[in-house]
Amino acid sequence: MGYAAVRRRVCRGVLHPLHRGVFAVGHTRVVDHGRLVAALLAAGPSAFLSHRTAAGVWGLRALSVRSIELTVPAARIRPQKPLVVHRTRTVLDPADVATRNGLRVSSVHRLLIELAPREHPAELRRLVTQAVRRRVLAFDELEHAFERHARRPGVKALKAATRAYRPAPERKSGFEVAFDGWLEQHPDIPPPLRNVHIGPWEVDCYWPDHQLAVELDGRAYHIAAGDFEKDRIKDADLQLDGIRVIRITEQRFEHDRAAIARSLRTLMRLAA
Repeated sequence: MGYAAVRRRVCRGVLHPLHRGVFAVGHTRVVDHGRLVAALLAAGPSAFLSHRTAAGVWGLRALSVRSIELTVPAARIRPQKPLVVHRTRTVLDPADVATRNGLRVSSVHRLLIELAPREHPAELRRLVTQAVRRRVLAFDELEHAFERHARRPGVKALKAATRAYRPAPERKSGFEVAFDGWLEQHPDIPPPLRNVHIGPWEVDCYWPDHQLAVELDGRAYHIAAGDFEKDRIKDADLQLDGIRVIRITEQRFEHDRAAIARSLRTLMRLAA
């Protein structure tokens, strides 16, 4: 159809303009998904939903179609109000763009990097936690994204927000050393046996006289579902043998040491 044909249909109410060159057919009761499709059509085939809109598409926050954010890999872009169009001149890595519900959208690790400079640290941590709960954040891809976007603002803040979840092969041994040093500062808590094998399981710290074991979760057990299930089986087996098990995460050790000490003392008194 030419311009005149489109104009006639607009006048008759057959076509309803949404954006430049994008129309709803027959009515304006367009659902949110349709609004997002219209925004992508208006911005061009290389565009993708990004920033807060991408977070909404991934279910990390409430989706608002009143202000749709997109990114276009182009040197120059035409304003598309009420769309918020971001420009990127860098060559996109395929891992930075995903398809969600048929929509081109920033991958989860990219949208977190996009939002890191503008979100409050508490909101950034909430987004990360939500992504982990929904199992849409791959931490190996996140590490690669940190390398690709090392110079972008906000990367340092995002690293801080994901510190409790990011895998680090040497982290557990460092946590064990820190825990041992902390125990030495509490002479009322007897030293445990370390890295003890009880049946098929290896236990980080074990007090045989008190039938008490401590597992130090230095790595984020949220990441791998298999590790999570294995830990639950391990805890159940040890408890069937009459051994109480306390799991201490690195985050809790950093922020709640007094409560950890109280728990250890209480359980040791109960076993006395």
